[in-house]
Amino acid sequence: MFGWTRRVTEQSGQGGGGEAAAPATLVHDIVHVQVLGLLVTDTFRWKRDWATWRIRFAYSNENAGQSARDVAFFVREAAAQLCQHRCDCADNVLYLSHMDDVRAVFAAYGMVPHGPGQISAIQSRDTYRQAATLAAELAALARVPDRAVEDEATALPDLTWSVEGHGMGRVASTELRGRRVVVRLGVVSGQEMWLVDVNDRPGCARFRSRVDAMSKMGVAAAIKGYESRHR
Repeated sequence: MFGWTRRVTEQSGQGGGGEAAAPATLVHDIVHVQVLGLLVTDTFRWKRDWATWRIRFAYSNENAGQSARDVAFFVREAAAQLCQHRCDCADNVLYLSHMDDVRAVFAAYGMVPHGPGQISAIQSRDTYRQAATLAAELAALARVPDRAVEDEATALPDLTWSVEGHGMGRVASTELRGRRVVVRLGVVSGQEMWLVDVNDRPGCARFRSRVDAMSKMGVAAAIKGYESRHR
């Protein structure tokens, strides 16, 4: 990853890994992704309940000086230092409590075209909640359950993940019924996606949320995709 490795173990049931559970209305499940065609363009969880705003900085591991590690360091050591009110960092995202700090950060980096200072999104908490609610409502209207995936997910045992790396660069792997399943961040059509690889087949399923990718439903969808390619 970044020249060093960190190993932890995460337990996953239907809802995913070891992160604190978000309110039910903010969970983006497999139906949101498959049926709505990624209507919600930013499904990363809102990790700071006190924050009114968040600014997400872009990164690409393919560009020098713009890896996840470089951008996370920039957010903590440069962007956050402009804030006069409560703020916090989570990987490449800066969480803010006051609009004045949003203005200050944008004034400094809003016109940066590339590199660690490139801003990819500025979002208010209210907008995030509205988007999540809309996605849930439309998913309920369009829901076409895949019984095979649901049945497979129900039959799966609890998943034990081995995780290497840090932040957005984490790669999770598990062994399941003789298959090796890997969840990693990749790029599909210019969009960052969490890809689920099965054995030698990359991207058997893809999700905007790491939690969805590591859930039983996500793994079941990947296994189904893997098996369909071998028919």
